[in-house]
Amino acid sequence: MLYNKEILELCTFYRKHLLEDVMPFWETRTKDIEYGGYFTCFDREGNLTDTDKYIWFQGRQLWMFSALYNQIENDEKWLDFARHGRDFLVNYGYAGKGRWNYQLDRRGNVKEGTISIFSDLFVISGLAEYAIASGSDQDMELINEVFDKIERNVYNLNFKDIYHNIWDPRYKRHGLYMINLIVAPIVGLVLGRDRTKPLIDHCLEEILYVFAKDEHEALFETVGRDGSYIDDNQGRLIYPGHTMESCWACIEEGHRRNDRSIIDRALTISDWGYIHGFDQEYGGIFSYVDLASKEPKPTDWNKETGMSWNDKNFWVNAEALYLTALVSIERDSIDHFDHFFHQHNWCQENFFDPEYGEWYAELYRDGSIKLADKGTIWKAAYHVPRAIMLTYKAFEKYAT
Repeated sequence: MLYNKEILELCTFYRKHLLEDVMPFWETRTKDIEYGGYFTCFDREGNLTDTDKYIWFQGRQLWMFSALYNQIENDEKWLDFARHGRDFLVNYGYAGKGRWNYQLDRRGNVKEGTISIFSDLFVISGLAEYAIASGSDQDMELINEVFDKIERNVYNLNFKDIYHNIWDPRYKRHGLYMINLIVAPIVGLVLGRDRTKPLIDHCLEEILYVFAKDEHEALFETVGRDGSYIDDNQGRLIYPGHTMESCWACIEEGHRRNDRSIIDRALTISDWGYIHGFDQEYGGIFSYVDLASKEPKPTDWNKETGMSWNDKNFWVNAEALYLTALVSIERDSIDHFDHFFHQHNWCQENFFDPEYGEWYAELYRDGSIKLADKGTIWKAAYHVPRAIMLTYKAFEKYAT
């Protein structure tokens, strides 16, 4: 439905936005030259606000720099950035027995231990992507050990190290399956598809047919242990950002399998997520919504961060950017292209900081700035550059 000229213009824009508007902010300041690893917490102008090393983001940035080398340009600077993060993680972040710590001080001393399986997931994705970039098998034994432990813990509903979620014996949480569906295919590139496919199959089934409920036309963030819908403050909660992140992961997996049923199911759920998440009055995507309440109550991460349901968060809107691009291409529909262009324009007009680069962390509902920081304990060089990179690659593929 778009002319080739428009697609080529989008390709040019998103490559430039990635390499000239976003990544330079990180290139000039993220390396800790003295102690290794990455600094990830900065105010709007790029002043350092915290020197601790949060393992989620050490692993995420390791993946991002490696992916830039593997998927955008074989520039040695990206490999150097990746190597810098890999060496710190392997030397200081590993807790042993397949688990990774959550938070270190600047020098690498442990401040919070193995409280989050998401640390394990983000690090293993970074190590796998780096193994491809470097051509080295030095971390293969470690990647195997970590994946084995992740797989066992995902199947164990009594496994409690799921921070930022709070473990509760009544529930299981969508985010665990979503992140695994993103990470396991990356790990499969180095361990082999046969090794990772059983976990991918399990996560696909959970996302597409357990957390996604046709009778409610919603993908819920929390369901009962038996997969049932629970009519309480947590059971009714929908995270549009997680819905969209899960859906693009399902669509990509459907393409890897050449399975149209997976893609079509994910497209249906994508439409539900957009309907629930899109703010028709001010634009952009809500942080979270309650299926039955006009005033959702914050839980877990949203409560901890003071995120109101109608605030506009950077990662939610970044995930929506890529998902709306992907859905518009899959459906080849002018209405869905309109969704993408609305999201594209809204992010450029409200999240992007043309003066200092990168995107703001949080906005109020109307698009005014709530938190101008570019790096926080929840934001680093990951969601925004990943979404921009994937959007660029989707339109590049479409154009050819």
